[in-house]
Amino acid sequence: MLTNIFKTSMRNLWKTKGYSFLNIFGLAVGIAAAAIIFLWVEGQLTKNSHFPNKEDIYIVKSKHTYDGTTYVFDSSQGLLGPTIKQEIAGIKHTVRTDWGTSLLFAVGDKSLYQSGFYADPEIIELFSMEFLEGDRKTALDKPENIVLSQSGAQVLFGNQPAVGKTIRINDSEIYTVTGVTKDFPTNSSYKFKWIIPFKKYEVGKEWLTNWGSNSLMTLVQLEPNANQEQINKQLYDFVKRKTNGDVFFSANFLYPMARWNTYNVFDKDGNEQEGNIKNIRLFTIIAAIVLLIACINFMNLATARSEKRAKEVGMRKVVGASRKSLIAQFIGESLLYALLSTILAIALIYLAIKPFNTLIGEDLSVDLLKPLHLGFLLTIMFICGILAGSYPALYLSAFNPLTTIKGGKQKTGSAGLVRRGLVILQYTASIVLIICTIIIYQQIQHAKNRDLGFERSQVITTAQQGEMGKHLDVIKEQLLATGNIERVGLSNTNILNVGSNTSDFKWEGKDPNANILISLMNVDEDLIPSLSMHMHDGRNFRSKFVGDSTSVVINQAFAELIQPDGMVAGKILDWSGRPYTIVGVVKNFVYNDMYATPSPIVFSAIDNNSGLLNIKTKANVDLQQTVQQVEKIIKENNPNYPFEYRFLDETFNNRFSSELFIQKLASIFAIISIIISCLGLFGLAAYSAEQRAREVSIRKVLGASVRNLIAMLNREFMLLVGISCLIAFPIAWWFMRDWLSDYNYRIAIGWSVFALAGGLALVIALLTITSQAWRAATSNPTKKLRNE
Repeated sequence: MLTNIFKTSMRNLWKTKGYSFLNIFGLAVGIAAAAIIFLWVEGQLTKNSHFPNKEDIYIVKSKHTYDGTTYVFDSSQGLLGPTIKQEIAGIKHTVRTDWGTSLLFAVGDKSLYQSGFYADPEIIELFSMEFLEGDRKTALDKPENIVLSQSGAQVLFGNQPAVGKTIRINDSEIYTVTGVTKDFPTNSSYKFKWIIPFKKYEVGKEWLTNWGSNSLMTLVQLEPNANQEQINKQLYDFVKRKTNGDVFFSANFLYPMARWNTYNVFDKDGNEQEGNIKNIRLFTIIAAIVLLIACINFMNLATARSEKRAKEVGMRKVVGASRKSLIAQFIGESLLYALLSTILAIALIYLAIKPFNTLIGEDLSVDLLKPLHLGFLLTIMFICGILAGSYPALYLSAFNPLTTIKGGKQKTGSAGLVRRGLVILQYTASIVLIICTIIIYQQIQHAKNRDLGFERSQVITTAQQGEMGKHLDVIKEQLLATGNIERVGLSNTNILNVGSNTSDFKWEGKDPNANILISLMNVDEDLIPSLSMHMHDGRNFRSKFVGDSTSVVINQAFAELIQPDGMVAGKILDWSGRPYTIVGVVKNFVYNDMYATPSPIVFSAIDNNSGLLNIKTKANVDLQQTVQQVEKIIKENNPNYPFEYRFLDETFNNRFSSELFIQKLASIFAIISIIISCLGLFGLAAYSAEQRAREVSIRKVLGASVRNLIAMLNREFMLLVGISCLIAFPIAWWFMRDWLSDYNYRIAIGWSVFALAGGLALVIALLTITSQAWRAATSNPTKKLRNE
């Protein structure tokens, strides 16, 4: 029976090769799209799964409430890790780390930056690191030891053994390599080239012993049978006791690694919200919809070709074929088509995976020998085959044999209605995706074009390294002397990402019960003019900070907390018991959250020995030539350090990576769904033109113009696309209204978006259908009528 099904299927495939190719290709595109998204979803859901004790690993988070809003940070106190391990039962390992650092490594004449962490030695056991060289038990037991990752060692020492060799770091300190570990997989939350003992990081940092200072990360591994909720309660009481019951103490809690990549978002009350899991769910649904659209194509084209196979069905029934055997035949054909589609889809996946990785910045890979990957493809193939072939099988097998043999037509009203409904469903999904893509793009552009309160274009940023602090005045003079540089300002951090904050400010009239979070940034006198910020009140810092050592500049948001009109120049701030004079108020500018209203911030004097140079170029200069000039000057004054730089615009654009990712994927799936829908529409239009060839010929003989004939053949399909628009518009509006509600600074959804998406869908459909309508309308009518 299987042999007969295969032979018959191949014969029918060859007879209808044009329509069959549309079926196979459309289904292949749908399967390939779904498979690629499956790879992405797999990577997201299995992030950090390579850690054998993932279920027992946590990060210590802290909750702080400021002015009625609860913030959740990944930071904790320096004393917390070692102390809770001793005093709270159920904790197996604790590890303190910094936030990740890039250091200059020098080996021989090789000099390059490598990123890594300062961490407690227990990180080796907590992450179950696999050592390729060295002794895991002693690798991090001395401050001058360093452990390298496999890739980090390869870059520095090639294929030579690394253990025992020395590395010069930041042109000053010597470290000995005591271990080389196997690289973590790409879907790990922790990526490093080196680890240096935390003891080295502690030197000179007295604030690490302050229970009120949350300044680093603490990782915890619990014993297998430990109760997380119970330990969280103990942790809360423990920290409250250590801070002497301070009403503003840090409420620390353990947050599991299993949720880092899927949730890890908190509302203004400090409650966990859905994070990346929303994107995972969203694109899983979209992939399923695209796959469904591909299956719809198959059903449409199969039922549309029903009359061509009516006599075959009738003859087979007459000679004794049962309906069951006919259903098996048609399902068998569908499965064969699905098999061919899957084979073609595999080729498409391998062709598309690299461009897709480049587009979304991932490193997905296909492994057909992996049981999960092979099982997914076989499952999708089987589901698509059954789903796509079920309705045609039931429909075709129900034909009346006597009617078909006599040449009569079957009652196809229900089939036509189903086809129309499926076309509407296809285009509804496609139009929804088009609308979503347009609105996401508009929202991103809306935020990008926002007045930030400072000038971000043509600003080069480069970290101050090595001896630059000693020569900073010379560097500034030489840069300005090029004629291409307008100003050079120094700050301790990037203006877009201010990480330091405190609630230790007091002023006259402040509510003693108010706990307000104020951001901190250290700058020199040139930073404000370098970024074209404007003063609201008072003045900027004086040159060289003469007389300004206890002066601060604040923004409007802070000034309005002190006094409603924000005119507070000359007033005194108490900062941790020391008085500071507000000499100026800068107009509000956007930082950290590109969608939020500006938060209070304080500018204070910077130490010239560290920080970030913000180099503002003049308008219309040759940026490439200017960068070369900047590099030459900085390397002359700091020859032992490589020159690295970024444009502030580039840093700004990176703040929208999440939104851009959603936009890119939505765009891809919108295009794919349109392509698949057009394939089906093309096939149905061709079949419709073929079925109405006699009518077209008669109308043409009677004087109908080509234009009128094309309009007649297009009318039905354009009506279906129009109905799809009416259904898609409210669905897309509801969905995007919910998506936009997460942003404080957002666009309003205008009618033009729906007009554009609907018009685009109608034009694409019209072009697809007209190609077949034109062919039918311009054919020779006498040839068709002679055959009739």
